[in-house]
Amino acid sequence: MVLSDHFPFMKKFKEKFVFFGPGFLLAIAAAGEAGIADALEIGAEFGVSLTWIVVLTLLFKYAFTTGIARYTLSTGNTIYQGIVSLPGPKHWGAYFTIFAYLLESIGIGSMLYFTSVFFDYLIPGTFLLLLLGSILLVLALIILRTHLYHHFEPIMAGIVLLIGLFMVFFMIDNPMIQTVILPEIANGLIPSIPEHSEKSILAILGVVGSGLTLMLYSVWLEKKIRNIAPKTEVTGEERKTIYTTYLKSVRLDILFGFILVFLLTIGFLAVGYLGMQASLIPHGVELTFDMLMTVAMNFFRVFPFGKQLMLLLFALLFFGALVVSLDARASALTKVIKQLRIESGKPVKNSSIVYNICLLLISTIGLLAMIFGNPLEIQLFVAMSCAILFGLYGFILIYLNSKLPEYAKGNRLWVLFISIGSALSIYFAFVLEGNILSTGVPLLKNLALVLIILFLTCRSKMFKRIVSGNGALTDKVWLILILGTVSILGTLWGINAGDYIINFRDVGAIVGGIIGGPIVGGIIGFIGGIYRLTLGGATAVPCFIATVVAGVVSGFAIRIWKGKRSILKLIILAIVAECLHLLVIFPTYEILFGTMGALEVWDVIRSTIAPMVGVTAFGLLGFFIFTWKISQFTGPLERFSLTRLKEDIRKLTSRDTDDGDDTK
Repeated sequence: MVLSDHFPFMKKFKEKFVFFGPGFLLAIAAAGEAGIADALEIGAEFGVSLTWIVVLTLLFKYAFTTGIARYTLSTGNTIYQGIVSLPGPKHWGAYFTIFAYLLESIGIGSMLYFTSVFFDYLIPGTFLLLLLGSILLVLALIILRTHLYHHFEPIMAGIVLLIGLFMVFFMIDNPMIQTVILPEIANGLIPSIPEHSEKSILAILGVVGSGLTLMLYSVWLEKKIRNIAPKTEVTGEERKTIYTTYLKSVRLDILFGFILVFLLTIGFLAVGYLGMQASLIPHGVELTFDMLMTVAMNFFRVFPFGKQLMLLLFALLFFGALVVSLDARASALTKVIKQLRIESGKPVKNSSIVYNICLLLISTIGLLAMIFGNPLEIQLFVAMSCAILFGLYGFILIYLNSKLPEYAKGNRLWVLFISIGSALSIYFAFVLEGNILSTGVPLLKNLALVLIILFLTCRSKMFKRIVSGNGALTDKVWLILILGTVSILGTLWGINAGDYIINFRDVGAIVGGIIGGPIVGGIIGFIGGIYRLTLGGATAVPCFIATVVAGVVSGFAIRIWKGKRSILKLIILAIVAECLHLLVIFPTYEILFGTMGALEVWDVIRSTIAPMVGVTAFGLLGFFIFTWKISQFTGPLERFSLTRLKEDIRKLTSRDTDDGDDTK
């Protein structure tokens, strides 16, 4: 006999709120995805003065999640199926989502680090954090690939609920909360931006309430819908019945999850503030993670076994969040890839294999981030990325909402709120973060000018002749001159950071290789590289070599792809070119010739790899959009030979040279 038979109210609750439960999973992921560490740090620096942005963020993410739920309940599809079918260049939404989840997976590194630190504090002895992190990662993968995960979820849900109840008790029972914190929370509801709080606002926007893991709520709902309506075909009326019957349950579930996240966030803001007051750390000092631990333990040590209990709960919570987040991201990528293959007419035969590959890829990204990154810097990067991505996906959700049946569409207030929330997320990410203003915005602005040149080039008769295989030598010379200039501008309009330049020089070489093949790409890279050599500096020679390599590699890539391009292929090309540049050619040269030490090399890589991969990928995305109607390039596939070169020169010097098709 089940427990609900002894308690009729539980049976009635389960019947009425059949979808109740996934909100716990949201709370687990939201609390552990660096949310606690962020809340402690923000509380230590600013108290609860940023409560207004916490409330605004959670309201936006509640509206965002309910919008996803309405889409799934009314269509029976996951949100990823809607994203894959977005209008525009074929499957761009799917490729963008894959990129977004892989980018967000960097945050696994900070979660792994925090989890390792908590267990290191908890277990007597001295441990190497990397070894401890690797053991915990392997344990998480074992849990995910065995039946243990089915038991793990309810245990973690209980721990999150326990911590939430503890926070309520802590806020009610503590006199400091009643006399100091509660009045300050009331004041913190009034919007204000304290000095130097920009990064903290970004952290709240990005990670409080979880990242893109929220979109997994759609997958959980879709599974439950299949249990309720297992038929392959569901009529419109049946779908409407499912929607109206269970929408209230879904909204309550999401609301419960976000209330729990709010209590945890405000509670840890208060812990950070009160712990800072009790510590001897001077206010205004840049806080390390060890300092944050000291701040938290200063508060909890007043309770019997408070320090040990805090470490145990934190360790379990972060480990649970690590497991849930790994599963969520791998499941999301699997869903997108499956839908992408279905749309392409090549359905996935074994989803488990795809899931395992995605899980290993995300785990590898997280482990590398833990090894090479600063956990607090990773948090900021992930927070900023999530804020931008949420803004973009908010507008995508508004579009998908417009395609729903009338009964399932969000009202105008919902559309207005999502629009404001999306715009504010992007605004705070781009305007409040000083590094974006000083480097990212000028770089993107200058790239936009280069994209105008690329657009005009792609509309020219010269371009059409080359990609169709009818280009003469004069066309290739003009292409080399134009894209060689683009490569030079990529350096000239880059951001000078002292010993190195954050640039988009490789864009010209890569585009040249795609259009004209490896010879043309290599020559364009040579032109851009020679200009970089004239500027001098310790990084000049490897930058020259890398630019030539980028042009040649892209030329061979387009041959391997038989002239066909896609967003995913071009993003991969951008990543490969910049990784060859920054992870292979640059460090090999500098270390072999002794012009830079290992630490200097690592500082350059850490500072440049993300913006250069991003801006190069963005430039190639623009090129794809300009040429997406052309199904295939045939020009670069022609094999280079001296005979071909002599024929081009003969045509060029002949009096009756035919320049090709003169039609527009």
